[in-house]
Amino acid sequence: MTDKQRTLYQEHVYGGQPDTNKVLVRNAYVTSYNVEYRIPNWSAYHIIPDYLNTPTRKSKFAKFRDDPNISNPVSTSEYNGLFGSVGYARGHLAPYKVFGGDRDNDGLYAVYNDAASDLDEEITVFEGNYMSNIAPQLHGRYNGSGGLWFNTEKWVRDKVVNSDSIGNEVWVYSGCLVHDSRFLEKVGRDTNIVVPDQFYKVVIMNNDGKFPDVLVFLFPHYDSSSDILERDIFKYCVSVDYLEAISGLDLFNEYTEVVQDSCERVVDFGKWGQFIN
Repeated sequence: MTDKQRTLYQEHVYGGQPDTNKVLVRNAYVTSYNVEYRIPNWSAYHIIPDYLNTPTRKSKFAKFRDDPNISNPVSTSEYNGLFGSVGYARGHLAPYKVFGGDRDNDGLYAVYNDAASDLDEEITVFEGNYMSNIAPQLHGRYNGSGGLWFNTEKWVRDKVVNSDSIGNEVWVYSGCLVHDSRFLEKVGRDTNIVVPDQFYKVVIMNNDGKFPDVLVFLFPHYDSSSDILERDIFKYCVSVDYLEAISGLDLFNEYTEVVQDSCERVVDFGKWGQFIN
């Protein structure tokens, strides 16, 4: 890695990389990409209030882009027609609304249709729209307004990061789970983009030098429009141990085994209670 990539890696990857895969380091996130399934394994990202100052998602900022660092990259055209026929959207793992901010501290931001838009910050947005950060997600009541994925990202932004006049910082691992690709739907030009059967988010806050406060969401990938659980994302919380057991990940491996064992076994809403209403 270059010095800049190493700094970005350290910013976004909290507690140690949870797998041994090669990663792609971007300004706003780090991603582990699955070349066989042609979707991310996970994307890790750090959020502070300023990073939520994203440009209007129009024109060049709405465009999905091939990843120049991947051989046989997924093209946005491979998703054409899926939205109308089967309801799949291009689902961001690291979400669009965390790609903003003045990350180089020059006082300038990426701004839609403005000559003063910061070109460096524009690159951050372009990278966020790389197809290597995208997986097929049901739109309706999942990726779209009112859906589980949509509501969880909105909760992190509105309730946690922007919870008070000062704001909070969080770290997130956002990922796909594929338990047996032989039995899952595949889409795309050559029908080889695997549709995950589960998605997860691991939301993390610092805890004064102790083991961090962690909340894990694990969602089945289905359109649950008529399901009352759809309205309560917290009914999908699981322990860190459970996610690790079904995913093979090793989260927070920079902490000692004793500390991990004592903190990863249960769902602890503790500090999160102030953000739930």
